[in-house]
Amino acid sequence: MKVMLFALSCLALVSCATGYTPKVSYNYVEVANHTGGTISNVELQVGTDGRNLRCDTVAAKRICEERFGRRNYPNQTIDLSWQDSAGELQSRQLDPKIPATTSSGIPQRLLMRIKEDGSVEVEFREDRF
Repeated sequence: MKVMLFALSCLALVSCATGYTPKVSYNYVEVANHTGGTISNVELQVGTDGRNLRCDTVAAKRICEERFGRRNYPNQTIDLSWQDSAGELQSRQLDPKIPATTSSGIPQRLLMRIKEDGSVEVEFREDRF
């Protein structure tokens, strides 16, 4: 057991040091509004040939989402823009890293949370639905 744990730890360290990016698929994108107010004109583009998402308004603590057929994740930047509750245009270019422990056989959910300070948190989760 200790040998296996040691080997997995070494693999994780090597993966981080070499910039290993696993090939994964995804089938769901979600933008959650954690700003405290209603946001509008939410637009998301995953890579140049990836998935696009658009929602007119997203109330506080609500999500803009889309489920679709399984696609290969393009490992490119994600462009996200929205208008905050004051009407100011916000735009972020995100480059999330896929965790080395992600299974390539299970499609991922790409989750983005727009926080109160305007920062965006991105997370990959296995989608077992």
